[in-house]
Amino acid sequence: GVDPTGFDVIADAPEPGDLPRSLVDPPSLDGPKPGRAAAPNVTGRGDDRGSGPVARGVSSLFGGANSPWVQPATGPVDPNSAAMVAGFSGEKFQMSTGMWTVPLYFADANTPRRNVPITSGWTEFSSLPNVPVPPNAKPDPSDDAHLTIVDRARGCVYDFWGASGSGSSLTAKLGNAMPIDSSGVDPGGLGARASGFSGAAGLVTYEDLKKGSIDHALVFAYPKTRSGGPVAPATKSDGRTGGSDAIPIGARVRLDPTLNLNSLGLNRYEMMIARALQKFGMILGDTSGGFTIYAQHPQSVPGGSYGGLLPDVTWVDLSKIPTNKFQVMK
Repeated sequence: GVDPTGFDVIADAPEPGDLPRSLVDPPSLDGPKPGRAAAPNVTGRGDDRGSGPVARGVSSLFGGANSPWVQPATGPVDPNSAAMVAGFSGEKFQMSTGMWTVPLYFADANTPRRNVPITSGWTEFSSLPNVPVPPNAKPDPSDDAHLTIVDRARGCVYDFWGASGSGSSLTAKLGNAMPIDSSGVDPGGLGARASGFSGAAGLVTYEDLKKGSIDHALVFAYPKTRSGGPVAPATKSDGRTGGSDAIPIGARVRLDPTLNLNSLGLNRYEMMIARALQKFGMILGDTSGGFTIYAQHPQSVPGGSYGGLLPDVTWVDLSKIPTNKFQVMK
């Protein structure tokens, strides 16, 4: 079976500049720590649609019953939504595809397994064991060097940050594992993103684009993140901004559901994204230099290219989606 192990923080921590954004303010060593992740006992997709007047979404990743990624963006709008949304006017809305995103590789029962060395000196273990590493798996070339491997055969998602090498030579500064049908959120805040989220949570995937619909919430990053801690579902925050237009890490933002999308002149992928933003919204997962959602890195899709499903560019322009029609949920 799989024994995915959550990582922990030791007292002799490195300087903040050596840490990923998700660990810049590590949790107290005297407080709750993430323990060993529960060994996943499912082999299929988390595709329980739930019940009630509004059906949940369906996602092959983090689609469990309590997952925030498949919950519809219903409920009240934050009283301060207008002030927060006003901050979007100075930003270009786009989607990261060719850099500063996450390659997403899939493993099966025949994929070679190995212990992936964890090279930082500030975790309590030296490797993440029994990880199925596809021979072509390699990290995003940007500085964060994200990499995620999905083991559908055993129902586990392996996240790496600060990764280097590929295949049998893969190493990483940090690693973690979560069940595929979990919430995609580390309870101790030690996910691959600054919010405690898995790096795979909320990505626009090749699978989404091929089937023609995005049935889950998206993850986004934004420069003006509120200092003072996260809001659910986030369990950690790298927020650093004050003022009424700052948005807390973990906030869900939706596109006004009354907006007529057919009036916007959207192409296929823009319409898919806009529909997902109306139904599920996007959840703030990181502080960044721009206003962006994320697509699976094309190096990890068949043939190394989206083949017309997305433009072959580093940043996909989403400016036809009107950011002044966003709403921050309470």
